[in-house]
Amino acid sequence: MRITKRLLAILLGTSLLAYAQGNTFDKVRYNGGTVSTKVSPKDWDNKLTITPDLISLTLKDGQKAEIPPKSVTALSYGQEAHRRVGTMIALAVLVAPVALFGLFHKTRLHFIGIQYKTADGKSGGLLLQGDKDNYRAILVALQGVTGVPVSVAEKEREFVPVGVTTSVAKEPAARQTGEEKPPAPPAQETATGTVNVTSNPDGADVYADGQFVGNSPALLKLKPGKHTVTVKLSGHKDWSREITVESGSEVRLAATLEQ
Repeated sequence: MRITKRLLAILLGTSLLAYAQGNTFDKVRYNGGTVSTKVSPKDWDNKLTITPDLISLTLKDGQKAEIPPKSVTALSYGQEAHRRVGTMIALAVLVAPVALFGLFHKTRLHFIGIQYKTADGKSGGLLLQGDKDNYRAILVALQGVTGVPVSVAEKEREFVPVGVTTSVAKEPAARQTGEEKPPAPPAQETATGTVNVTSNPDGADVYADGQFVGNSPALLKLKPGKHTVTVKLSGHKDWSREITVESGSEVRLAATLEQ
């Protein structure tokens, strides 16, 4: 047992030394957030660089998100990361929709959420996905340069590496006790409807009322009323549907794109 603890301490120490000089991770997925891009959430070919001075995400299409570590307000892992960044998008704080790709897959997906303040005081957020070989190092590096604890659900705490300070996310028990007012996100969500857009083939551009909102599969939050959802992919005919969204409703659209 002592030997195991020593090995873990050595590994953590090595990671801490590495992030002090800067770490670069080439196998990272971008699942949604501040950066509006056509890069597929299934694409691993994005680069995340973490140094004491800057956290930089470079997407495959060349777009970047650069975050000073001191501006980071929250870090999260797993389903808690997906929930937090997804809530920001539901409130129209972020521009790129969170992809549901693989969310309920049997294989564990290592989502990593980064929330921060931009230079003009606005809220920013990124939902990333590391692989089984690098997500631990990403979490260690992020906490090392930000000093922010990682919020994680109790059931997923065991997957956070030893030495990383965590904050266990609790279920909204306040709703049961009545001691606090219900949090704002659920109240906002009831004023919108959910539209889940998939396509064959996937990765197509999705537009809501003429505005680009991301790539399929995409989860849209739309206000009640009539909307036009259009799906486009180079070399294929455009697909379009007019729908009526009601408060709290869920609509699934499956676009088959013809060549």
